[in-house]
Amino acid sequence: MCARLRAGGARPALIPFGGSSALGARGYVRCGEELREQVPDLRTAVVALGSGGTMAGLVAALGTGSVLGVDVGALADPAAAVAGFAAPHTAEEVTDRRLRVRRDQVGDGYAALTGPAAEALRLAARTEGLLLDPTYTARALAGLAAAVRDGGVRRGERTVFVHTGGLPGLFGHAEAVAYAEEGAGAFHRDG
Repeated sequence: MCARLRAGGARPALIPFGGSSALGARGYVRCGEELREQVPDLRTAVVALGSGGTMAGLVAALGTGSVLGVDVGALADPAAAVAGFAAPHTAEEVTDRRLRVRRDQVGDGYAALTGPAAEALRLAARTEGLLLDPTYTARALAGLAAAVRDGGVRRGERTVFVHTGGLPGLFGHAEAVAYAEEGAGAFHRDG
């Protein structure tokens, strides 16, 4: 489509999947710099890993050891995407082997609501009034909880959960809506 438009004299801009590109990662480089300024003792920033740009920018600013990406199942090899998008923004060698990526939250796939993500949705809403979406941020929080349980993130270490939005995904996801309605009914029954 872009080639056809260009042939006709137009100047289209192609926005890649998830907005992820080396240019798109630049905004999260600044986000990582702000995190470092605001939380100088930051050990781990936890973020959903979809198309790779968000994690790439954070890795470029904070380093490979300080960012934990929780794979949501959007790409077959998300770590390679992160490495490619981060490279122009850092002198550190970023390879998929050096990245901290959890792949245990994908479940039945990108569009499916997983049990751990559903529990994270409920926990965040009930305890913090924080709304998560079922595909990205709920999986990221479920991955953070799993990392604490298995020692990938240690209790007491300064950890930041990077909430990347996605709220419309909560209301457009049939399984999440059904889960929320079921949970609301249980809440009303329990008082």
